[in-house]
Amino acid sequence: MKRPPGIFILSKSEQRVIVIVVLVLVIGALVHYERRANHFPVHATATATPNPSPTPPEAEDE
Repeated sequence: MKRPPGIFILSKSEQRVIVIVVLVLVIGALVHYERRANHFPVHATATATPNPSPTPPEAEDE
């Protein structure tokens, strides 16, 4: 099988640009994931004590 003629041959400076762009994208994705995962921590104690609703006065007479 023949190789394509020089499609993926890059100079050193072009290789550096590609590596930097890929690293920036990976780091950006990790930062975005961490922000979304840790933005709203779950507080179990805040919802563990519900307030009972008051009974209506006419229901007490019956």
